[in-house]
Amino acid sequence: MPDPTAEARRRELGGFLRSRRHRLAPRDAGITPGPRRRTPGLRREEVAAAAGVSLTWYTWLEQGRVNGVSRQVLDALARALRLGPDEHRHLLELAGEPAAEPAAPAAVSAEVRALLTMVEPNLAHVVTRCFDVVAWNAPVDALFRDVEDPPFGEDLNIVWMMFHHPWMRARFPEWEAEARWLTALLRNEAGRQAGNPRFQRLVERLTATSAEFREFWDGHDITPFTPSERHYSHPALGRVTLRFMKINVENEPDLSVLVHYASPGDGEAAAALARLAETARTPRADAPRRPAG
Repeated sequence: MPDPTAEARRRELGGFLRSRRHRLAPRDAGITPGPRRRTPGLRREEVAAAAGVSLTWYTWLEQGRVNGVSRQVLDALARALRLGPDEHRHLLELAGEPAAEPAAPAAVSAEVRALLTMVEPNLAHVVTRCFDVVAWNAPVDALFRDVEDPPFGEDLNIVWMMFHHPWMRARFPEWEAEARWLTALLRNEAGRQAGNPRFQRLVERLTATSAEFREFWDGHDITPFTPSERHYSHPALGRVTLRFMKINVENEPDLSVLVHYASPGDGEAAAALARLAETARTPRADAPRRPAG
């Protein structure tokens, strides 16, 4: 005897997929619509091709005629339809799949926080392997003190800020080179982060919202992190060149400390960092809250 609950769930799943297919503009899915296109959203064959399934099977899925869909296929459909985190969760629930629990925020130990203070006046912040910023020292806070729209939550991510915040572009005179390098670093993490919902969500958001990121990401360039130098342009400090290096946190492999410092003998950069440290000692009422750790 047919299970009415399962049948209702299949119908609801099919209706949800149709609604998201109709809502997604072809250009948002990387498809250039032809002059004779009449469908406002995506065609079934376009979703099927993007998800790596047959058109017939996908048609049956939308019609509520498919029993059981693997997690791998559901995730592929979510990517093809550019679903957000809540929509992705809903899709999994409709298909009877448990949604993956998001990873808990990385904890920053007291020892690491003490290190951030000890390296002042140098700039230092803590990032995860997904490039989420989870802690920073006073000079970093001062460096971005003039920012009117400080990011928070999942937007407090180096790659996201690089592509979505005008003030971040203004900080880097060689913005495109920096953005390409960051994208290649993120690509380099793809294998290690397979199955990490935070990594997947970040890439999906960037791909859906930034044509520049899509272009760089689709190039599949990868690069491991190596110490180097970068140029900053700051309203109060002018243009300055700083060296940077990464310190891995031994007992917390998801975390790294990034330190930016003046090269030996570079008096101009050292003086700029000293001025920044002096600014950091001046408290402000609207200072951003440090992430809990």
